[in-house]
Amino acid sequence: MMTFCYRTLIATALVALAGTASHASELAGDEFKATHSGKCFDYTGPSTGTECYNADGSASYDDSAYGKNNGSWSIRGNQVCTRYRGEGLSCGPIMRVNKNTYSDGEYTWTIN
Repeated sequence: MMTFCYRTLIATALVALAGTASHASELAGDEFKATHSGKCFDYTGPSTGTECYNADGSASYDDSAYGKNNGSWSIRGNQVCTRYRGEGLSCGPIMRVNKNTYSDGEYTWTIN
């Protein structure tokens, strides 16, 4: 869905803006795993859809613009990486916008 360059650039901009507007903070890799592993969530951004990060490291999405795809996810330091079928490896930081809302700088989602 997204490439590393866009994620990094947008997340950096989000951090800069968040510093003045809210208390957004970058998730550590273990925090992402604790909050996202084994869960599916609806996201909004340039498109909308549902993405799942399964506990076994597999991942899938069903996107209004890109359709359905599956692949894998992993943590590299504090970077979340996905590799979907037909797409390259994409890694980038995830920001906690508030208690249950997260963003990669392009897409935003809430986990209940």
